[in-house]
Amino acid sequence: MDNIQIGDIDIPEDYFQFTDEVKKDICIQIMDTMLHILDKKLMPGINRIEFFDKVLESSIQANIDLEQYEVAAVMRDIRTLINE
Repeated sequence: MDNIQIGDIDIPEDYFQFTDEVKKDICIQIMDTMLHILDKKLMPGINRIEFFDKVLESSIQANIDLEQYEVAAVMRDIRTLINE
């Protein structure tokens, strides 16, 4: 599968210090942006939520490997939101 660039994401370094409400707001904004980009790039017939979930899963592990824990935490929190 080819990679799809879904944009650069700036995550505040103090993400872990935010309240759950602020974290949720950040995640929803990022999720909306990423889904909008995916809508433009995905072929019709591909379930965008299932695809997005797989992208998040891969991104979480990649960011942990790169020791970018804030990004991994945001991706994990977004994944939790879409799987609720």
